[in-house]
Amino acid sequence: MSRMPKRLRRLGAWSASLAVAAGCGLPTDEAPRGIDVPVGVFPERDDQSEVGAEPDTPTTSLHAVYFLRGGLLVELQRPLAAPVFLDAPLNNLLAGPTPAEAENGLASAIPAGTEVVDVQLLRNNVVSIHLNEVFFEVEGAQRIRAVAQLVLTASALARDSQGVLFYLDGVAQSLPDGAGTIAQVPAGQLPRALRVEDFGELMPLTPFRSVS
Repeated sequence: MSRMPKRLRRLGAWSASLAVAAGCGLPTDEAPRGIDVPVGVFPERDDQSEVGAEPDTPTTSLHAVYFLRGGLLVELQRPLAAPVFLDAPLNNLLAGPTPAEAENGLASAIPAGTEVVDVQLLRNNVVSIHLNEVFFEVEGAQRIRAVAQLVLTASALARDSQGVLFYLDGVAQSLPDGAGTIAQVPAGQLPRALRVEDFGELMPLTPFRSVS
């Protein structure tokens, strides 16, 4: 009696099992179909566990800008879209107070049309601000207040700021401090950087801070 090869025996067993399944009445489909899975069979995953999901990151951050109320400086914390570059708080300041802030008595001495041409944080932690000529057209007490607004706003851009230098067409400009004093500059030297403490005359006795 000849023996059946193993491969043929496996094929016969597989065919027999198909016949049994058909005899038991198991349904067959021409295409795949979905099935209902009981609750709890697979563990649930939250959105952050999905492949490729990124952790939540803040879309805004608060930065100080300075306006005036009754001739004195007022600090507002403005939410700015991240990432925040050096010019963002300054441009926010130049946009002026919102209508609601203006109704609340806030104002700006910076003339309309002032633009930031460039702003840099220098190695000695001094902030250099290059402005267009419109800013330098304001005079008297308004110029002092406008300078103060920019000095305080720009000083908040850097930790331990050493002051602010102002430029017009690439040339450093001598501007007044809070007392209206303009320091004399020896030939070939830069003006002294203006610092927050130079504008103590414009600081309220009780600092006012608000998130806008």
